[in-house]
Amino acid sequence: MELMQTALVGPRSADDNSQGFLRIGKSGEVIVQQLYGKYAELTVRGKVFAARTAAALAIPVQTTLTNSPTLWNPTSSGKLLLPLKVLLSPAAIGTPVLQGFGLGYLRNTGDSVAVGLPLATFTNVAPVCTLLNGAACVAQFAGATVTFTTQPAVIMDLGFGHWIEGAAASGGTAYLGFDLDGTLIMPPGTSITLASLTTATSTTYWVTILFAEVSLPAGWA
Repeated sequence: MELMQTALVGPRSADDNSQGFLRIGKSGEVIVQQLYGKYAELTVRGKVFAARTAAALAIPVQTTLTNSPTLWNPTSSGKLLLPLKVLLSPAAIGTPVLQGFGLGYLRNTGDSVAVGLPLATFTNVAPVCTLLNGAACVAQFAGATVTFTTQPAVIMDLGFGHWIEGAAASGGTAYLGFDLDGTLIMPPGTSITLASLTTATSTTYWVTILFAEVSLPAGWA
């Protein structure tokens, strides 16, 4: 028996849990698009959050990640975190230097903060839902006060940095941001930390990590 899939031409609106049809265009092509942008579906459901430092700060080198921006998904959260973007805005320009950035990570972080635990200290700066009347998240973000019993290991390069020759004034405009695009997932009990890959920065930065918080998939172990 041949099964036929009915499709409709033109825009349509559907309620959650309703059944519908594929959308096609004037030439019979299936319409696939990033309606309002690729993160809009998560945002309109109140799942996207901005974690931003409360002050501009230097970024520590990867081997001594003390007081560097850290996103934490506690073990009992019941959520997956999807880091979306890492964004830096220079504040006070320091000594010119070749500078690159990456992300460190920890597993088995638990739910508590104490000396001897993976997170020895952690001062939360509550992330803000980007659906501006949305609810709070369970994830936590330390903008500047966090220490570790074991230093996070670097998981990836972010592919941006500074290369300023001579005086700082001779530097050019640069975009300091990275779109993770689904390449990194944070299960419960994990954290990620922004790291300098060469030397601790003397330039200070405002730092934002945009992330989505979603329920654990069915059957998640």
